[in-house]
Amino acid sequence: MLGAAQVTTVFLPEIQGRTLDGLLQAKFSSSLNSRQRVVLTITVTAASVGKVVVVKTSPFDLQPGVNSLPGGMLNGASVQFGNNKIATILRQAGFFSEADYEYCFELTSGESHGSGMPVGQQCFDYALKPFSPLMLTSPMDEDKICDKRPNFFWQPLLPAIPGVQYRIILTKVNTGQRKADALRYNVPLINQSFINTPMMYFPPAIPELVEGEKYAWQVTAYRGDMLLQSSEMWVFTVQCKDSSKALTPESFRDIDDLAKGNFYLANGYIRFAVRNVYTNVKLRYDIQCLTAPDKKVKYLPVIALQQGNNHIEIDLSENRSMQDGAYYILTLHLPDGTTKQLRFLFKKEVN
Repeated sequence: MLGAAQVTTVFLPEIQGRTLDGLLQAKFSSSLNSRQRVVLTITVTAASVGKVVVVKTSPFDLQPGVNSLPGGMLNGASVQFGNNKIATILRQAGFFSEADYEYCFELTSGESHGSGMPVGQQCFDYALKPFSPLMLTSPMDEDKICDKRPNFFWQPLLPAIPGVQYRIILTKVNTGQRKADALRYNVPLINQSFINTPMMYFPPAIPELVEGEKYAWQVTAYRGDMLLQSSEMWVFTVQCKDSSKALTPESFRDIDDLAKGNFYLANGYIRFAVRNVYTNVKLRYDIQCLTAPDKKVKYLPVIALQQGNNHIEIDLSENRSMQDGAYYILTLHLPDGTTKQLRFLFKKEVN
């Protein structure tokens, strides 16, 4: 009888445990001295409902060393789904919904479906949470900008996955062309991978963008060779004439709406709307740096808070405490005793 320690399963539940196909991306490290014919049985259970799915593959060869499963194994496998809501979603959509899972991998020897001698068994526990949408933040969709070498910002993928990287594609959109077709068929101006932060400065080796042209861009998050999430496709136009717009009340979004997002992009200024039901007072607020918590943000402007609706603009463009590309959190202490917080990414305003 072969010992279970002779085969080790290499499985990343936070990545591969999200889809049915991902289960078969596990790898197996064998210390056996020769090739072994084996069958793999994968059993996934959820703490809340019990058994979700059992997958039994066709026989395949397990070689000494690290083994990946042959392509197309799921097509020839026996797949049995449980009788519960999580299993129904998995059967219909192919992905695991939020739950606490146990993933068990069992290898048995022989040509039949899992009736031979055990070769190796290993289980993994993981509390799976769905990824948040990968949201672009700047340049804004359908925006008109004067910067011909813009920097690009997006919200980081949550929950955070160790080793996650981003890829950005930017391409010109021809007249009458859909943005999806532009990103799919046009030669990209920027096609950069291995980005470790949710931002990218315009590459110095790339020619500047052309005024009057429309551009489409999209970001994807991946780890290794596995795609984790794709953003929407946004477009913007480089247009310098009459690009400045007067601030109106519609330019100031409610602080509660802004706080629901992941990160607000502050281009030199923070602008928001807030209601004060009490008398006129000085706004109590502070800003802390999340990127470098030891750095203090000083010399914040004094803001008057009027009774009723307020359209607040905090000018940080000349504040030497603010670091371009760093993350911060703004905390408001309102007269009614409530506290509002806004996380933001600071970017020095483009002149």
